[in-house]
This record gives sequence, C-alpha cells and structure tokens, in this order.
Amino acid sequence: MTARHDKFAGKNIYISYMISFVKKAGKGVRLAAVLVGTVVGAGFVSGAELIRFFPTENFLPCAVLAALLIFLGFALLFYCGKKYGGFEGTLCRVFKNFAPAVRLVILAASLMTSAGMLAGLDSVMLEGFGVPKSLPLLSVGVLVAVYFLSDKGTAAIGWINLCLVPAILAFVASLAFRKVDFAYAFLPAGEPFWAMLYVILYAGMNVFLAAPVVCDLGAKSEGCTGAAAAASLVIGASVVIILANIFASGANAIGADMPLLAVVGRGVAGKIFAVVSAFGIITTLFSSWYPLHARAAKCKKPKTVRALLCVGAFFLSRFGLKNIVGFAYPLLGLCGVLFLAACALRSFLPKKNSPLHGAKGREGI
Repeated sequence: MTARHDKFAGKNIYISYMISFVKKAGKGVRLAAVLVGTVVGAGFVSGAELIRFFPTENFLPCAVLAALLIFLGFALLFYCGKKYGGFEGTLCRVFKNFAPAVRLVILAASLMTSAGMLAGLDSVMLEGFGVPKSLPLLSVGVLVAVYFLSDKGTAAIGWINLCLVPAILAFVASLAFRKVDFAYAFLPAGEPFWAMLYVILYAGMNVFLAAPVVCDLGAKSEGCTGAAAAASLVIGASVVIILANIFASGANAIGADMPLLAVVGRGVAGKIFAVVSAFGIITTLFSSWYPLHARAAKCKKPKTVRALLCVGAFFLSRFGLKNIVGFAYPLLGLCGVLFLAACALRSFLPKKNSPLHGAKGREGI
C-alpha cells in the first residue's frame, strides 16, 4: 500500500511540475509576444522605419547591434520596473523633480506614435485595398476598440499580441524563402559612425516607447530576461529578412511609402501583406496607447480626457506615416537614449551615501 501510495504521489508531483512548467512557458511566450508587438508596428512591417534608420550597405552588423541594444534596453526596464514598482515608481525614483517633465515627454511620444499607427492603417487600406485616406474607416474602428479594451491594462495587450504576433512573424519568415540578395549586408558602410548612430537611435526609440508597458510588466512578471532575449532575437532576424528583400528590389522599393509592399506586389500577396501590416500596427497601437490611457485614469473626467486624446491622435495621423516616421522618430530615438542612460546611471552607479561610494572616496584621498 505504501509503495503504491508513493508511486501515486510521485506521479502527482510530476504532473504538478509539468503543469507549472507549461504555465510559466505560456507566460514567457506571451511576454515575448508583447515585446515583439511593441516594435513591429506600421513602420517596421512596411519597412519605412527600417529604411529610415538602417544603412543600405552593411546592414547585417547594424541589425545585430540593434537586437543587442534592444535586449539590453528591455532588460534594464524590467529591472527598473521590479526594483521601483512599475513605470510610475521608475519615473519618480530615477528622475525625481524632473519626473513630471519626463512623463509629459513620454505622453507626447505615445500620442505621436499612436498617430503614426493610425496613419499606417490608412496607408494599409489605400495600398492594399484601394480605400482612400479620406475614408479612415479602419483607423477609426481600431481607435474605438483601443479606447474600450485598454481598460483591461497589460493583460489585454498580452493576449492581443499573443494572437496577432505569430501571424506577423510567419509572414516575415516566408520572405526568407524569396530570392533575395544579401550582398549589401556585408559591404563596408560609407559612413559607419552615422550608421551606428542611427541604429542606436532606432533601438532607443523602440525601447523608450515601450517603457511604460515593460516597466509595469517587470513589476509583475518573472523570467523577463529570457523573454527579452527571445524577443530581441526575433526582432533582429526580422530586420535582416525585411531589409534583404527591400534592398534586393532596388530603388523603387526603397523610395516607396510602404517599401515591403513594393516588394511583394499588389496581387494576393499584397493583400496578405496589408492584413499582416494591420496586425502589426494594432499590436503597437495598444502598447503606445497604454500610458495615455493610464494617465487619463488619474484625471477627474477620465472618459472625456481619453476621448480628447483619441481626437488628437486622429488629427495628428493626418500628417501621414512617412512624415511622422521621417521627422518624429529620430527625435524620439534621442529621447530614448537619454531616458535609458538616466535609468542605467540611477540603477547601477553607487549612491553618494552608500558604503561602496564612501570606500572609493577614501581610497582617492
């Protein structure tokens, strides 16, 4: 009886372990999907953003550098979120008296990015289905959905990304089987300093825009470093595949509003691309909208504030995707680099009143 009982108990322990493992793995996949979804928005899937930040020569090392920087940025934000209790705690502890100004910059960046995603939806409908931008049916419909679903917080973002990101990645992976030319990937860049600078700005922009979501997830989740590594690897590989396809197609694709659409054409593949682009835009739109929604919740009339923000994002989207990517994104990248540098300095440098700092000070005397 005892042997049977021990055998039964052993099976129960094994089953419990497997269930726990599956749950943790599921959470890790969902977390990685959120991180990928914050990056693969309108500019990424269409290629317009990548053309702006990556060189036409020697783009492979730049893609590797971007993936590494994005991983380090995500890992840093997870650490800050866990250490300081989420995004608001990170702002208050890192920036102290400057926290309100930094918060305002992040909210403005989120609004601009949300506008860019809405503009991307209009471009998708025009290029993929011939619907003029004067009829922004899809962007308005998605904006309404974002308004209501954002009440669910990071949980809604996680499930939306888990549903849509696999379709995006499957489409990008299919591009790897096209006849592409990787010759440009290994040529010496004409101006390596500027190439590296723009890659740093690109990584800084994406991590900066994801900061509110990533910090709040860091305060709640475990195993964040692994999710950040997986997401960064997927992002880097996707950058290489998309750029290889665009550059192999030549000047017509490079100069297009949606370069990847010029690669796949306007037939059935073009319509599939349009749907996949819309998926990417929606995942990023939810992440971009998150800090705006959260901040509006603290106002006296949150619904009114959210409605006004929706109207503001819609009107900003009238500037068009290409203009927003070309002028606003590099500035957001600079803000991101400064933001992450401040977080790193605050989190890892010895404090003035710490024993370590005192010891170093005495050694120098």
